[in-house]
Amino acid sequence: MTNPATSLTDILTLQPGTLADEFIGLPKAYGAIGIYGGHFLGQALAAGLATVDSTKLANSLHAYFLRPGQPHLPIVYRVARLRDGRGFASRTITAFQQEVPVFQMMASFKVLEPGDEHQKTMPKVTPAATLIARREAAGEPSFPFPPTLDGWVDMEWASESFRPSQFVAGRKPFLQTWMRANVPADIGPRMSQCALAYLSDGTLMFNAVLPHGIPFDTHRLTSLDQAVWFHRPCQAGEWLLFDQRSTAAADSRGMNEGEVYDSSGQLILTAAQESMLRRVKAD
Repeated sequence: MTNPATSLTDILTLQPGTLADEFIGLPKAYGAIGIYGGHFLGQALAAGLATVDSTKLANSLHAYFLRPGQPHLPIVYRVARLRDGRGFASRTITAFQQEVPVFQMMASFKVLEPGDEHQKTMPKVTPAATLIARREAAGEPSFPFPPTLDGWVDMEWASESFRPSQFVAGRKPFLQTWMRANVPADIGPRMSQCALAYLSDGTLMFNAVLPHGIPFDTHRLTSLDQAVWFHRPCQAGEWLLFDQRSTAAADSRGMNEGEVYDSSGQLILTAAQESMLRRVKAD
């Protein structure tokens, strides 16, 4: 199908389907990876939010990537209403392509309320603007993250990247990236959450491969499942730090986790993901 999307907000804005609580999302090709996992996360969250009271935002989501997405087919999201309470609501959202389920999410939504607070301290890193200026002064191109290729998202390494020329055996499974969505400042907290869900899959699965090889060169990788917990609203169009690590690898699977902070140090969300980690067999 022809994709008329010209912005990230186009991708995250769904159209009503023919059934109740059914929504249609545009697909998109992201190079060799097919449809990027964050594409499903952001659209499915938008579908869930469309069925809950406007006073509620997402507080968590748990998702499984069931099959590779087909970039030439529309994505149909069907929402099941599990619970509607005064404070909380729960939904399941299943994505279909040609009536085949390709992705499923369970999400929880709640009203914002005051309460006690504590959090991890944001790590000290070089600001995104400084890193970009240094890279450009050195004549280095930006890293080709698949979600950035249309200019809808900006991502910049705050840690060492994993270009093949920089690979060192036994490297620690740890990455840091600055990221932001190129969206209008007035998109509101709901669209910001969808953009954050879109961003959250960006580099998580790469952490697990770092001690062992090079993503897509020595190992086949894909996201298997992902969970996100939203702690407080933020502006997805501002620079956010994604501090990440892998805590385990076994059975050709990697366990990855991370936290997203805004530039003031507020903890915005926590994410965890299991990824496939299979060595490419030598010819």
